[in-house]
Amino acid sequence: MRRVGIALFLSVILLIPSYAHGQTPAIILLDTFGDYKKGEQIFIFGQVAQVSPDLSVVVQLTNPNGDLCQIQQIKPISNGHFITDAIPLSGRICGITGSYHVKVFYGDLTKTSSFQLLNEKFQEQSSLDYSDRGINLIESKINSITKTIDQSQLTEFENRLNQTKSASNDAVSKLRDIYADLLSLYFDESDTLNVGPKLRPAIQSALESTKTLVDANTLDVMEAKKIDRQTFAAMFYSQVGDDKSAIGILNDVYVQIINVDPQKIPTQQSLTYEDLNAILLNLMTKSNSIMSRQLQEQLGFIFARGTGPIYSEELNNLVDVLTKARTLDATLKSNDNLTLLIRTNWDTLRESLLAKESLEKFLEQKDKVDKLYDATLLLRNLDKVDRFISSSDQQSELATLIEPRLNDLLSRLGSATSPDDILSVKQEILDMKNVIEISSRISSTIEFSKKNDADQQLIQSFESLLDHVKNANSLSEILNIVSEFDNTINGLREKRNPLSVMKFDYEKLKAKAELQADYESLVTINTALKAISTAIDLEKGNPTTNRIDKIEVLLSWASTNESQVKAKLDSYTKDAYKIRAADILQRAKSIENLVELGTAHNRFLPGYTDFTASLKERLSTVRNLVIKNDLDGADNLVRTLSAEWQQVSKKYTDDPFGSDVGYSVDEIKRIEYRKQLEQLSDFATRFYNADFEKHSAEFEELKHNAYDLVDYGDFVDADTKIKELRNFLSENLALNNKKIIFDISYDPEKEIWVMSGALDKQSLGTRDTLYLTVYDMDANVHSTLKFSNTKQGDLFTQWYAPIEPGLYVVTLQWLDAQASQIVDVPEKSSSTPDSSDLQNVDMVREFEELQSFISTFGSSGYGANADKFDPVISEIKTALHNKDFSSASAKLSELHNLIERYLPIRERNAVIEASVQDGKLYLSGAIQKTVAFSEDIYVDIYDQKGNRVDEIPLKDNASGYFNQIISKPYLTGTYVAQLTYHDLTVSDFFHVN
Repeated sequence: MRRVGIALFLSVILLIPSYAHGQTPAIILLDTFGDYKKGEQIFIFGQVAQVSPDLSVVVQLTNPNGDLCQIQQIKPISNGHFITDAIPLSGRICGITGSYHVKVFYGDLTKTSSFQLLNEKFQEQSSLDYSDRGINLIESKINSITKTIDQSQLTEFENRLNQTKSASNDAVSKLRDIYADLLSLYFDESDTLNVGPKLRPAIQSALESTKTLVDANTLDVMEAKKIDRQTFAAMFYSQVGDDKSAIGILNDVYVQIINVDPQKIPTQQSLTYEDLNAILLNLMTKSNSIMSRQLQEQLGFIFARGTGPIYSEELNNLVDVLTKARTLDATLKSNDNLTLLIRTNWDTLRESLLAKESLEKFLEQKDKVDKLYDATLLLRNLDKVDRFISSSDQQSELATLIEPRLNDLLSRLGSATSPDDILSVKQEILDMKNVIEISSRISSTIEFSKKNDADQQLIQSFESLLDHVKNANSLSEILNIVSEFDNTINGLREKRNPLSVMKFDYEKLKAKAELQADYESLVTINTALKAISTAIDLEKGNPTTNRIDKIEVLLSWASTNESQVKAKLDSYTKDAYKIRAADILQRAKSIENLVELGTAHNRFLPGYTDFTASLKERLSTVRNLVIKNDLDGADNLVRTLSAEWQQVSKKYTDDPFGSDVGYSVDEIKRIEYRKQLEQLSDFATRFYNADFEKHSAEFEELKHNAYDLVDYGDFVDADTKIKELRNFLSENLALNNKKIIFDISYDPEKEIWVMSGALDKQSLGTRDTLYLTVYDMDANVHSTLKFSNTKQGDLFTQWYAPIEPGLYVVTLQWLDAQASQIVDVPEKSSSTPDSSDLQNVDMVREFEELQSFISTFGSSGYGANADKFDPVISEIKTALHNKDFSSASAKLSELHNLIERYLPIRERNAVIEASVQDGKLYLSGAIQKTVAFSEDIYVDIYDQKGNRVDEIPLKDNASGYFNQIISKPYLTGTYVAQLTYHDLTVSDFFHVN
């Protein structure tokens, strides 16, 4: 399959200009993408902003595996619009569940989009459905023109319609002709508004194009009417639900419009030699199992002699036959009589295909392959019906209705002798399948409605429809029930508010419920908001019918409950407030009592009084929040304090003197992180080797940075730094040996380790015994393994691995040579940082950036003014350690001021000044020169992360003075403007708020 995709992709490259790589909005696509079901038809409609006579639109569709599903090359009409042929989402390449990518090329312009193919089967409509809708459509049109139509013509159309109603054959095509004739005489622009939004723009564009061509005397009026009549036929198929036929006719219409406008038609170009080579290579590597040797040789001659253009049609037919042959090979596995009939016919046909010695003879059998393929698809649907009836957990009434028809059908098929016998009952099979799917759709909606406490009246209406399905006397009666069900769903949509209004109202209710700490209402509100958000997302795509049903049920529930929740929140009384507030205050008092009791027993333990003082201070905050009516904030804080009390008091009980500074939630985390860092340090010491010596300084620096992060309370970045340390040891602590090359990978799903490698053997032809030892981080032997290499010195083995997180050393011993690898079994982190942790992260990162900034751009200024910087830096560290965000923020601002004041580099021969006002950067300064002439000079701007964000060219005057204003926004932070002139470097610092 991968080779197939590569071969087809080569053909795409040849169709697309080599310069087509940029993304641009000059190609506009109609957004008909979203979710599709297997078997559905998709098409791409769009417009190019500027039409070029020598360019074609190339549309490429790739499946989730990256294989080419479809490629079409089409010409836009004169107004830039284009439409592809229908693309069936089925088969082994185009029927894979997942995300598909659409890419449209036009010259050097590209446009991309995507859609999802769901693991659901598309429900095709029956001819009866199309006929009923077509009759309603024509009757509606006749009623709308009764006052303007001539009586004789009215009678003629009514007679034609009545005759078609009684006809059983070709009813849909006759209705199409009646509708096209009606619109040819009495077309109104409002008729296009009844066409669905997917096809309406393409139809409107076709009608406008013919009118424009007639006005320009390019197209004859009678010919324009013929083209418009085809467009009206496409409108008919679109409105009755047959999009495939509508798209096919529209493609013909667009081709005819292009053909009558020769100015936009370039000379027809044949496929290039490279294109045909790629197609033939694709065929030769795909399915040569049903092609004879002589046929393959013929294709090889076509490949070698470059005569592919002569056989382009035959090659397309060959691809179709080979694709269907793979489906027949893969699906005819069961042993029932009908499948055996198809398989027998296919085996016979397959043998005859293998005997065909030429492409012409091979393709003579295409019709037979098509029939077998269609019959196989019908047997799949028949099998679905049979499984439904035989399954005990399905609706017995529906099974009872279908079973006699199925038995009668199977009885008739029992005497089937050819695929034609199966194809003759196609509609009966599809009707039974559709009935089952309709019943399943209504049943699942009822179950979903009950599970989500939907309105009882709504549930009863659904149940009534399901009862109609169960009590129906015919399949056609059941098929009509689906329109009634759709009307119910549409009614729900019309009764509710627009989604944006519902979302706004519920967000207001949520804010109110949070203030009142009404958690029961919050559950209802959050459920409604989730349903509204899902519905908003669905509107952007193309959702499935079942998803629409269920989301409308939820939205109906949300719309009904909105008024109830609002009434409940509005009726919130002082008594209700007192009840909720009393509960919060009582829990706060319980914590305070526990704190007092703990203080009486543990006041002399390290840090205990600091811990209890912090709790008491925050308990006072709880009471103040209650006074401010912020019950939600008070309740959340009480929950946090309760969890903190339990965690810290347990730690004091388990190990009273385990920490010199005492315990807090953050200190407990610090102890755990320091333990991990000590383990990594001890691990590096235990397995230290000569190869690691050159990396030891870098390891120590990484470890020191990690300790600083832990001390500051930046546990988010500390996690990242510890992972970096583990990776560093994995890559650099291994013991290398020139005679041994081996690698180990860990598979966490299978919990095995896989080792492969090679030995530098002097004498080949013998096997050696190798010894492998696995050590844990404490240098304990975890496991050993004894195995042999191949005679050529290759290594491969696998074994069940340690699954406990940690670093493991795997040592391989071969004769007197030894080498090792480090394997990292990662920790499974499940902790989620809280808001205070994230706030601390931002401040720690800024502080570290400023420290690095000082070291890089102001080391001399810092050394001369260390007595001013060090106290501020020390206070920032303390504030970060204690999560005193107010003090930390104030001291960081003070550090910014110190940088601007004391770190600029100044020289007697040069000076620069930088400042920011009103969003503009002002640069000025002077350079002392020995020769009076103007020079080009450059000022580099660095941000506090040390990145150069700008290079500003300046020109001084003959005296060396320069002055410039730069109108460019800079992000918040401290910056340095650095001027280098010969061997002089001067700088100035500025801060952007």
